[in-house]
Amino acid sequence: MIEKSIYPFTIFTHDLDFTSKASLLTIGNLFMNVAGIDSHSKGFGIDEIHDKNLAWVALRIRIKMNRYPELLEKVSIQTWIENWSRFATQRNCIIYGAQGENIGEIASVFTLIDFKLRQTVNMQERLGEYEKFVIPDVLDLGCPGKVKTLQNATLAGTRTVAYNDIDSNMHVNSFRYVAWVLDTIPFETYKQNKIADFEINYIHEVLYGETVSIYSEKVDENVVVFDIRNAEGLSMNRCKFTFEKR
Repeated sequence: MIEKSIYPFTIFTHDLDFTSKASLLTIGNLFMNVAGIDSHSKGFGIDEIHDKNLAWVALRIRIKMNRYPELLEKVSIQTWIENWSRFATQRNCIIYGAQGENIGEIASVFTLIDFKLRQTVNMQERLGEYEKFVIPDVLDLGCPGKVKTLQNATLAGTRTVAYNDIDSNMHVNSFRYVAWVLDTIPFETYKQNKIADFEINYIHEVLYGETVSIYSEKVDENVVVFDIRNAEGLSMNRCKFTFEKR
């Protein structure tokens, strides 16, 4: 019987923000590491599928944190594949603190693409062994949803894609987009609030040298939505932050 995997991590100084706790980017990067390590352990990691001209691409991710881990805290991340279909698969995670308590949850949806054609492929045809790793346990978060289109957007900043933004798929790394957006939010907001809930939809890939514009809209007292658009005004991805008072 397939069991859920669990991976231990320690929070170091480079993982912290100004509050001396792990940042949202740290949580996101730990999640991506767990997804990669777990995929590799099951035979469909980056190294294995690249030989078949395939690559994993994130479609949607949601992170909900009860609290952020502190310096030198030893956390554990439990992960499993909840479901799969021809063109999408959901991976879930629960983050446990040093005392074994649930401090956060992550739900994500990935797809598989042909690396050369940059087109989605049928996972059930290309990764037939994948099905045996499915554990149909549902998180309270459910499946990550769609971040709605902005209605009254305001330009918050621009960004030209540089070397440090690109990953092994030759497009902008999943959480580099998040870093861009975080830098447009006033520091005073972070001093008074923490990010309790975060969602992102990846719509189109952004490549080296492209310039994008970041638009924002406050849709509720504690909720801000962002839209990253290319030079033609096409939405490349959208994300939503829900804040809570510290």
